[in-house]
Amino acid sequence: MKKAVLAAFAAAFAARGFCEVPDEKATPESQGVSSRAVLDWIDACEKKLKYMHGFVIRRHGKVIAEGSWKPFDTLNETHMLYSHSKSFVSTAIGMLTEEKKLDLDERVADIFPDKLPPNAGENLREVRIRDLLTMNFGAAPDHQLRSAGGDWAATALAKKIEHRPGTFFRYDSDATYLLSAAIMRRSGQTVMEYLKPRLFGPIGIEKAWSTCSPQGIPCGGWGMNMTTREISRFGQWLLNEGAWNGRQLVSRDWVRLATAKQTRSGWGGRHMEDHPESDWYQGYCFQFWRCRHNCYRADGADGQYTIVMPEQDAVVSLHAGLDDLALEQNLVWEHLLPAMGKAPLAENAELSAKLSERCASLAIAPVAGSAEGGAWLPGATVAFPENKRGYRHVRFEKAPGGWTCRMATPAGEFEFPVGYGEWRKGFVTIDPGGVECLNMIIGRQPIASSAAFDENGDFVFRAHLTGTTTGMDFKLTATGGKARVTGTVCKTVFK
Repeated sequence: MKKAVLAAFAAAFAARGFCEVPDEKATPESQGVSSRAVLDWIDACEKKLKYMHGFVIRRHGKVIAEGSWKPFDTLNETHMLYSHSKSFVSTAIGMLTEEKKLDLDERVADIFPDKLPPNAGENLREVRIRDLLTMNFGAAPDHQLRSAGGDWAATALAKKIEHRPGTFFRYDSDATYLLSAAIMRRSGQTVMEYLKPRLFGPIGIEKAWSTCSPQGIPCGGWGMNMTTREISRFGQWLLNEGAWNGRQLVSRDWVRLATAKQTRSGWGGRHMEDHPESDWYQGYCFQFWRCRHNCYRADGADGQYTIVMPEQDAVVSLHAGLDDLALEQNLVWEHLLPAMGKAPLAENAELSAKLSERCASLAIAPVAGSAEGGAWLPGATVAFPENKRGYRHVRFEKAPGGWTCRMATPAGEFEFPVGYGEWRKGFVTIDPGGVECLNMIIGRQPIASSAAFDENGDFVFRAHLTGTTTGMDFKLTATGGKARVTGTVCKTVFK
């Protein structure tokens, strides 16, 4: 009798979407998904996308597949989230409102009276927390928070408010910074500190960290870093409508409100009626995006996604370094969504083993070519052409199994190993200073690099900054006995 009661209790919790073990694993077939569909999705990603970094797929609360492409290890090591960060800020706002420390219709001017510009206009005084959440700030289309100095809240509030707040959608990361600053002002804690006991700790997000403004406030609209497993737990928690292991961390009503369409979305005045096939025109929520197929997502630049699929009871979390973000989502709709059946499938041990092996062996190929060549290379200092990252020069020396690279960046000179036929790991600092303005890469970053001589005798170098979405990719060519940087191999050269 006792066993029957316990079984019924467990079944009730399972039906409600609770996840007793944060990363409990199961075969895809046991959760109604074919391993072949997941393999086909991986094949499509590798064929059509460059570069995927890591993924976790959950169904019915269980991890049915996960992997990371070496030299990345996004399952265990933190990775930039970019605007995916916004959805965590939204969550903190929801918790603050439920603690009665903030109200969605509260005027931002009342929260920051000391940050308002002289003679603040009526539009600015009418901006509500709700308007920041929905990107209906009404501000001019210029991102202001690009300086490592200054008061970012005052700078954001000094922007021209072109439209009446609440009436015009324009994506604006400055709005999210103001939300992050409001959390700090009302709770006395940063958003990361505030969420640690309320969300991060309970659902198993342990490695999260964020860059901050000069005032020590997390950037909000970008700057957070987490593993793919951690953002997938966030997705599962959202799918559970705020519940985890029997605890309701925020009300179901808030999750439903925060992930529902709150405003039309689009770019340049175009809306869903013009682009029904696009996942950017389905509507904007409270720092989440609606998707096609009645799904929604947390969304960050270069392909950082947590896609929540309520009708399929599934979550797909992705880390990447891509230009084609629409294709990244389309491959999910094409391969994974239709594969999610309503009942378990017959187990296929051979196919399941093949998927497990494939996930464990994912890798970005190192540079192909010869280890020998280029008598001109050792010790030659090669200057970079002008580039937006400010890379200055590079020098290579032969070393066992590869080379040693010494590279000058705006932050100084750094030495790291370069592998032949493999990725070798080291560290480099790209941008000086301690404030991550938008698109900067600050601090000591892990780098994995590989190189070889191609058939023309050019030295091809490729590197990934494995905590970020970017890298370096270039050739060194000897002309007249002098080495120089020549044409690029891919678009991520000086990204």
